[in-house]
Amino acid sequence: MPKIPKDWWQKDEMDGSTGFSDIEPGLYELVITACEPHESDEYFEITWDVASGERKGNYASSQYPPTARLYWREKAFGFTKHRLHVLSDWNAGFKSSVAFETDQWEQFVGKKFGAVVRRRLYTAGPNSKQPGADRVSMEIASWLNPEDFKAGNFKESLLADNDHRTSGGATDVPASRPVASAAGGSGAVSVPTTYQQDATDDLYDEDIPF
Repeated sequence: MPKIPKDWWQKDEMDGSTGFSDIEPGLYELVITACEPHESDEYFEITWDVASGERKGNYASSQYPPTARLYWREKAFGFTKHRLHVLSDWNAGFKSSVAFETDQWEQFVGKKFGAVVRRRLYTAGPNSKQPGADRVSMEIASWLNPEDFKAGNFKESLLADNDHRTSGGATDVPASRPVASAAGGSGAVSVPTTYQQDATDDLYDEDIPF
């Protein structure tokens, strides 16, 4: 038997089916690659990928590309309204509110926007192939309008891992790492700490079926 890491089967930063690595936490231009409404749960889910830079199309061949949920339930609608504004600001001529109100979900596909991306640490649920195992996925920490994106105007604390683990926190993640730039590469970014951060999607706790 070849010498392999102890937890080689655990999904963390490498997708075993395609051999690619997750992006680093940082500032990215993203693109929506799919959009699916979930009427009964009052949200629509977008699938996203990197739109530019060295990591463009990073998740194109991934079996489980990263996603984000935009809720229209009352307690979360303010967040969704902000994100719809961001999409309209980034995409000339696109009226996100009209597409949203008329259920034209296909119009969201291909739309770009700026965002701060971070790691989400979580524990696999009972329907996973490895219930109770610690997992890592990438999530959007904040949606940025074009002006703040170009200026790198976001709180540095948004880059920190979002830890939702319940099984002891055994996931191995780097203690320090380069910050990805707006172009999707690596290198230091100057980040002012006065910007009011966007609320995150802590309204749900997703379980990816690895």
